[in-house]
Amino acid sequence: MQQDHFTGGNLDVWSMPSTGMSWCECGQDHELTAAIVYKFIVEAGYEPRQRLTHGQLADVIAYVWKYSEVCRFFHLAVEQAAKLVHGKVDKTYPLGHSVDIIGYFSKTWQGCPDAACQGGES
Repeated sequence: MQQDHFTGGNLDVWSMPSTGMSWCECGQDHELTAAIVYKFIVEAGYEPRQRLTHGQLADVIAYVWKYSEVCRFFHLAVEQAAKLVHGKVDKTYPLGHSVDIIGYFSKTWQGCPDAACQGGES
């Protein structure tokens, strides 16, 4: 059962074990790091010093995961990560929180439970 306790910036995302799917498709099971997330933020077209809006944050996460489309389950997981890292879903996030939200999402993302999002597999 998910706790309703939000840490609001006190969660050490980068020491957490990865419990979700692997973000990297190379088969090497690479661990996502803050440095890699910063690189993705720049590759996605954002300044590494700017606050990210909630929409931009979701866009960067989709970029990290190489998703061209995302579903409601994805957005719910982004919102949960924002609550646990930042304390709430907000309009914008400081860069450090954005990086940690991306890290938390990526370490815990289990994928979409809807078969339609998984290529129609039954």
